[in-house]
Amino acid sequence: MKILPRSPIEMLPIPGRSAGTRWFLVAAVYTVGCLMHLRFSLWLVRTRETAFGNLSYAQLVPAVAIAAAIALAIGIAMQLRRSPRPWVTGGFWLAWVAAVATADRYLTFSLNELAHYPQYALVAWLLARAMDPGRTRWHVGRLLFWTTLLGAGDELLQYLWITSSYSDYFDFNDCLVNLLGAAAGLLLYYGAADLPSPDSERTPPRAEAVAVAIMAFAVAAFLNSGLVALSPAASVVVPPGGTVRESDGSWRLYLQRSPRFHGSWQGGQRHAEYYVLPPVAGLGFMLAAGLAFAGFGSMRRALARTRLRSGA
Repeated sequence: MKILPRSPIEMLPIPGRSAGTRWFLVAAVYTVGCLMHLRFSLWLVRTRETAFGNLSYAQLVPAVAIAAAIALAIGIAMQLRRSPRPWVTGGFWLAWVAAVATADRYLTFSLNELAHYPQYALVAWLLARAMDPGRTRWHVGRLLFWTTLLGAGDELLQYLWITSSYSDYFDFNDCLVNLLGAAAGLLLYYGAADLPSPDSERTPPRAEAVAVAIMAFAVAAFLNSGLVALSPAASVVVPPGGTVRESDGSWRLYLQRSPRFHGSWQGGQRHAEYYVLPPVAGLGFMLAAGLAFAGFGSMRRALARTRLRSGA
């Protein structure tokens, strides 16, 4: 039996910790580091003296994006050569490219937002490495769910605190883009893997169902209690962070600082206008995209069952 060399993460000297736990720790540290949005943005746009004159690193983003796209295309081509079912993996990559192109055209404010794709692709890859190191269980749907939930939490923290100085609404656009980034990470992780076990991931998604039920109950309770509102009245001035102290002394969180954002076209930097997804549409697109890319694992398991029945 061939013994694969251990990765540097698996060799970390953490007594009593399994390799999967070590990867979870790496994923947790990286995800927390992703919260440094404001500092990174300021570092990116700050003008500095260079050998080529005064410039900011933000000016290099188009060139970096093109280089990254070329590298990804080469990586996908190499992956498809190794994949046991390249037409399945290739089909999902084509769907991913189409989804990203649509999001870039209609939902992207600035070119810097393309950073969401590698950011959440790496989160999903790290979680997959922790949950399924052998690439045999194919937790595609579950990994998409938890990575997207982390991304939504990130966006909420940005609106409330991290980037409250210039965030005018809870950004469902970015939540959707985070999900697409996670899908890319899982396609990279599983794309060249052998077909999964036919009976992999047959256990009901109890943890995910409980999480969805808790979130639905919490959202309904907060909306019914008035502690959270989707939009303020036109006369209400909402400060950065979205929280307002009402006349009766209670506090209320608004998911947008003005009723003119969600469900409207706004002026953008990437294109002349971009569309700000309202809550219902944003959640609907996220659900549709999540189910579509979760089908990558389901389809591969179906192919594995077909191969098993045929004796191939």
